Amino acid sequence: MLLEEIIDKNKIKADDYISILMIGSYLLFALFFRLEAFISIIIYPFASLGIYGVLKIINALNKRNNAGRVKGNKILSGTIYIILSFLFSTFILLQPNITSHIIISLISFPLMIVGCAGIIKGMLIDIYLVKYRVISILLGLITIIVCFIAFSSVVNGFLFNMIMLSITFFMNVLSRAALYLSEYGLSLLHIKNIKLFFYIISDYLIYVDTNGNIVLSKFE
Repeated sequence: MLLEEIIDKNKIKADDYISILMIGSYLLFALFFRLEAFISIIIYPFASLGIYGVLKIINALNKRNNAGRVKGNKILSGTIYIILSFLFSTFILLQPNITSHIIISLISFPLMIVGCAGIIKGMLIDIYLVKYRVISILLGLITIIVCFIAFSSVVNGFLFNMIMLSITFFMNVLSRAALYLSEYGLSLLHIKNIKLFFYIISDYLIYVDTNGNIVLSKFE
């Protein structure tokens, strides 16, 4: 089966729009918030390293055909990535010239992109169930509003903003999981389906074959 036949065209279109949005938004971010943008060049790659470490561990645990030593090496390397990410990011953010507002801004900006991505995916990708598309759009709007409130310091409370952003991030993860799983007629209410969600966001291509079975394929 050709890759073009497996991947929905609207998914590709949505990803293209999101990529353009990310680039355009970051240019504006760098234009108006130069210090935050400079710090983000250091922080975001290490944050991504931590996320990669988490996905690497999940990927190793999900693969049943991995030999024990191979699986152990992947879990170890993923753990090292997470530790390095945490230690280096903490070191940078604890510098005297890094204010609480800068930390909130560095968290709010990518989360705002996540909210915009939720809106784009909910509007463009029609293979997802309608109710989850609507939820994704509404939550995307809420996420943008929450990030704007935190980013603009309308509420001057670091702990409050952090809690608000953390809850928003967690809700986005649940919403995105429910959205992706709805393509296969699966519900997030069944905990075992979360495993498939992690396959979707890692390095696997997932599609339904002619017999109606969900197929996992290494996406390289």
